[in-house]
Amino acid sequence: MQGPRLTYPGDASKTMASSRRPGLQAKWAYVFDSLESIIPIYETGSSRIAFFSDSRMRDEVVKFAVNGSGLVLDLGSGPGTMARVVSKSGGTPVLVDASRRMLLAAGSELMVQAAFEALPFRDGAFGSVVAGFSLRDSQDLFVAVGEVRRVTADGGRFALCDLGKPDSFLRAVVLGAYIRVGVPVIGAVTGGRTGLGFVSLYDTYLLTMKNGFLSALLGTRFSSVDLRARQLGGSITVCCTA
Repeated sequence: MQGPRLTYPGDASKTMASSRRPGLQAKWAYVFDSLESIIPIYETGSSRIAFFSDSRMRDEVVKFAVNGSGLVLDLGSGPGTMARVVSKSGGTPVLVDASRRMLLAAGSELMVQAAFEALPFRDGAFGSVVAGFSLRDSQDLFVAVGEVRRVTADGGRFALCDLGKPDSFLRAVVLGAYIRVGVPVIGAVTGGRTGLGFVSLYDTYLLTMKNGFLSALLGTRFSSVDLRARQLGGSITVCCTA
């Protein structure tokens, strides 16, 4: 299926036409099952894979998006790692995840089992929306981003941290090699056979949009997009204003 033609914000001369719709698509169920299998070591393994930069990235996301004590939509909440950061900042997290097991592990009061592509909230319901290492796991990223914007109030803020894919071919290859070889080793050291569930991260990486393309896609829905990359572009934080 042909994706829409996108224009990079601020530079109409740069465009992209996607040959396939971005997102996990047919790989979604496989990645979903892999994520559920690593719930006991999810936080520890993820932190090690990110070279312990994940906490700082979540702090940046929450600092930008959360202002006050209102409700904060936590997309792809997993076992509640981002929600705890939101709570410490004074916000009230509403956890959304497609996995019931992840939500039960989080143990929060406000939880909704749902996919990114079909969020069960009214238009503009949230002034603050966050996503921690989860947006890349959308089955259909075009639809997911549209849904995120729909439930974000005008003037509201959406911020995410995630695995990135460098625009540089060489950097993308180097990072891909680390994810292909290094991540399974870190997973196995962290959790033995359970940790091997992290191997699905490589499949995710192969299907992840390059950082510039992701910024362009978000720019079609949000009025401002600020993507910041670190670790050769393999880790990103993105701050968007609706």
